[in-house]
Amino acid sequence: MSQDYHRQSHSSRSDTGSTLPVRLFFASALGWLIISSVLGLIVSLKLQLPSFMGGCEWFTYGRLSVLQHNAFTYGWIANAIFGVNLWIMSALARFEFKDSWLAVCGWLGWNLALTFGLGAVFLGHLNGYALLEMPKEVAPALFISFLFAALWPAVAFVRRPTGHVFVSQWYIIGASFVFPVAFGITQLLVLWYPTSGVLQALIHSWFIQNIQLLWIGSSAISATYYFISKESGRTISAYYLATVGFWTYFLFAGWTAPASLLGGPIPVWIQSVGVITSLMMLVPIIILGINFFGTLSYNRGFAGAWNNTTLRFVLVGIVSFAVSSILNIVFSTRSLNAIVRFTDFTVGQQQLVNYGFVSMVIFGAAYYILPRITGSFWPSAKLVHLHFWSSAIGGLGLALHLLICGYPTVNSGVMSYYIPVIFFVLLQLVGHVAFAINSFVMLLASARNPNDNNHA
Repeated sequence: MSQDYHRQSHSSRSDTGSTLPVRLFFASALGWLIISSVLGLIVSLKLQLPSFMGGCEWFTYGRLSVLQHNAFTYGWIANAIFGVNLWIMSALARFEFKDSWLAVCGWLGWNLALTFGLGAVFLGHLNGYALLEMPKEVAPALFISFLFAALWPAVAFVRRPTGHVFVSQWYIIGASFVFPVAFGITQLLVLWYPTSGVLQALIHSWFIQNIQLLWIGSSAISATYYFISKESGRTISAYYLATVGFWTYFLFAGWTAPASLLGGPIPVWIQSVGVITSLMMLVPIIILGINFFGTLSYNRGFAGAWNNTTLRFVLVGIVSFAVSSILNIVFSTRSLNAIVRFTDFTVGQQQLVNYGFVSMVIFGAAYYILPRITGSFWPSAKLVHLHFWSSAIGGLGLALHLLICGYPTVNSGVMSYYIPVIFFVLLQLVGHVAFAINSFVMLLASARNPNDNNHA
């Protein structure tokens, strides 16, 4: 692989044809982010006040929590990943994206199918598997829309005019093929033609790990490699290890699923495979840590990163990634897993990955990409700072609270446990609103003056 170091002249070659779909993906992601944040606040309130909005079956905790989780994952994260991956691959491959209407069709189909699916969940038509709750009839539309929306990075990679391959491209390509394979197989074997016995639970856990680590996680790792090198102006530290990190990450991550089913009625040898591969994840995690922290630590790099908006978000993201990875490795062992199993501790781990790492990296990517596809500066620096501190304190505070207080026994003090959750979720909502206002002002201004955009 070639070094992930790109001169300014490279960025000027970014494909202008990808600008429209990237804008649409980000605009949709922002809308879903606000929706999921509002739903998250309502859900946290219902945990403390069960009677809140309790007069209507549409607003039960079960339905709203499913809506929040799916809107956040398939709405906010998925749309943002589509946009970030397309933009990074177009910039690195110097690909002239002439058929942007196909990606726009994918954007439209994905969001319409998601809206229909969540509407069905709201009306009570849902399944019992996490991230598969939407009616199975929605799956074909999501699958086809994904092919239109997310496989263009693979096309750009194949048609690149240069033979150089950057590590960011490897992670994007891997992520682009993980979702359709995992989603298609799981839909068939869990919902369309259900298997019998515990095999359903095993397949579902495999799906969750692939989505979280190999699709969402790999896309965030790709963006981290790109923006650390791009914004710091330095080569990736120990870059020769990046190839080993990539292959070991994809080799082990998909096999860690049985570790989440320890103690269940599945063969012990399968559980052992999950434990061993979870421990082996230490190899790619160490390599990623050397690449990321080694690059930022050079010549007071951490101070420079903190003064750079994009790198500030990315820095919080990689710290969250390091902590969550260590926790996943440590608590994949049988003795420790038995302590936190079926508690909010596992929710805190997911919060660290999906919000502390993935969402914070996406925020950082947005602060780099949006000005370049709109030709505008961020309207308000105060809103940028409000967004960072609200999101960082709210997101990491929520994760820390869930990790520390996530496994108390049911007693009279449990109800007060949810009060800090409400505060942290509200803080996140404030940050998201600030981010959305800033972003939509830029996007709307760009839509009014499309000829003034700077695509560099």
